[in-house]
Amino acid sequence: MDAMAGKFQLHVAGDLIMMAAIVIAVIIGAHILFVALEANPANDIVSTDADWAGWFATWFKDMFTTSSYKWGVFLNYGLAALFYLVVGGVLRGVVNGLQKP
Repeated sequence: MDAMAGKFQLHVAGDLIMMAAIVIAVIIGAHILFVALEANPANDIVSTDADWAGWFATWFKDMFTTSSYKWGVFLNYGLAALFYLVVGGVLRGVVNGLQKP
């Protein structure tokens, strides 16, 4: 019975890591959508999401410079969202791979 509990806990830890990565990607994706649809930046939801997405995408801001602000946000923030999903998936695999058969 303890072996099953150990396997379950390792999968839960890996799944929680992936879930956090998905939440971060959704926050970044919402910012991309708000920019594309020209949402009101004075709105509390839009400005909070912009702050959080900006923080999560810090390393990716202005990685690629484009003539269009919207295209730049899509490209740079989209790359950040993809990064979090890939890293989350890799970490999930590593954590889940730690279980012994």
